[in-house]
Amino acid sequence: MSKLIVVGVDGSAQALGAVDWAAAEAGRRHLPLRIVHIAVRWEYNVAIREPGLEAPRPEAAGLAVLRIAEDRARTFASIDVGCRLGIGPIPVTLLQEAADAALLVLGSRGTGGFTRLLLGSVSRQMAEHAACPVVIVPGNAGTGSGPSGIVVGVDGSEASVDAVGFGFEEASLRSVGLRAVHAWVHPACPREMRPVRYDTAAVAREGARLLSESLAGWKAKYPDVPVDEEVIEGAPASVLADASNDAELLVVGARGRGGFPTLRLGSVSHAVLHHAKGPVAVVRGPHPGRR
Repeated sequence: MSKLIVVGVDGSAQALGAVDWAAAEAGRRHLPLRIVHIAVRWEYNVAIREPGLEAPRPEAAGLAVLRIAEDRARTFASIDVGCRLGIGPIPVTLLQEAADAALLVLGSRGTGGFTRLLLGSVSRQMAEHAACPVVIVPGNAGTGSGPSGIVVGVDGSEASVDAVGFGFEEASLRSVGLRAVHAWVHPACPREMRPVRYDTAAVAREGARLLSESLAGWKAKYPDVPVDEEVIEGAPASVLADASNDAELLVVGARGRGGFPTLRLGSVSHAVLHHAKGPVAVVRGPHPGRR
């Protein structure tokens, strides 16, 4: 079982929001927190002279970012906080630093890239390639107090099973309810162009059956978690993004039943990361609650 939570920081305000979320989560899970800053080599080689030192320190800028983040994290009681300064290509080095993590937490967009983009390239690559669940925290998200508890998207895929388990665990840790959502659309045509004999009621019943089967085992494991099951007609990415508006956390599988099996991140998960209003957990495989 993994034994720590990793949060990546780059000096941006969104990264500090991710630190807040990760520190609160570490407190809930009683796990240590590792704060990681990755400096590309040209940044590391820019020496900065600090007061009281005879020689400049090439790592000073990165250490300053870590100190600010560490001070922020230590405002949460009973958290073991450690810091790591990595040097190298950011995505590869961050994946290495998070190799032993139970959870990797990042801000949705850092200091680089285009300001109009809602999801930064590093956050996207971590969601695509990290072995552990990845939580992306948008800049306007708090540490989690939404009235709707946890929302999880369910489509019956293997990744969805892991997402459901993660969602139940989060709801139990926070003593809130779980809203399980299955969204569906006609695969061939919009509502106004459907065949006359298309049976939407049958599709809805099948969705309800899928939800019931996907949740049954987890309900037994987490009897303390109240569950609301919803089958909604609509594009899954839009339905889930809307559901994130007042949720503490939206949980999705890394890749659902559709698309190409070689893709690391499915189209629905990718779209949700771009449009969700609150924190999103992308779950790919083993997590702290799955033995």
